[in-house]
Amino acid sequence: MYLKHLKIFFSLLLLTQLSWALPDDRQQEIRIASDQASLDKLKGEVIYSGNVKMQQGSLNIEAEKITLKRSPDGISEIIAQGTPARYEQIINADDGKTLAYGETIIYNTQSDQLTLLKHAGLEKQGNVFSGEKIVYSINEQKVKAESPQEDTRIHMVIQPKQDKES
Repeated sequence: MYLKHLKIFFSLLLLTQLSWALPDDRQQEIRIASDQASLDKLKGEVIYSGNVKMQQGSLNIEAEKITLKRSPDGISEIIAQGTPARYEQIINADDGKTLAYGETIIYNTQSDQLTLLKHAGLEKQGNVFSGEKIVYSINEQKVKAESPQEDTRIHMVIQPKQDKES
């Protein structure tokens, strides 16, 4: 019983240093629900598995497995795996939700970059990107999509500019 409480304590301690896009999100508590959790303190990793749901403010990540990696500055990377893993967050209040999915989602919290791998997609303000690999720089608002195989192509839907009066 003591070991279980210790694992939960270290998991929460690791998570308190996460920083997300909206200032309000950074101030919110982090909630994680999963079927299992394990901590490797020497590696600086916490692994949650089995129907994992992670939430902090507007950030929601759902996956079969989520691995949190810690650096001296706090959480450096969140790796979500599933078929697919899903990410959603309101990055800017004026832009609505950003939705992303892929069999692997790598969120580098230090550079604010999302890397979506295998059957990946990203939707922001009605614009849709899909391919085998999508890299989204959150701060720079840049998307790079690629498909390394010749038989798969990248697909995009880009919305026209809306009139301000409509």
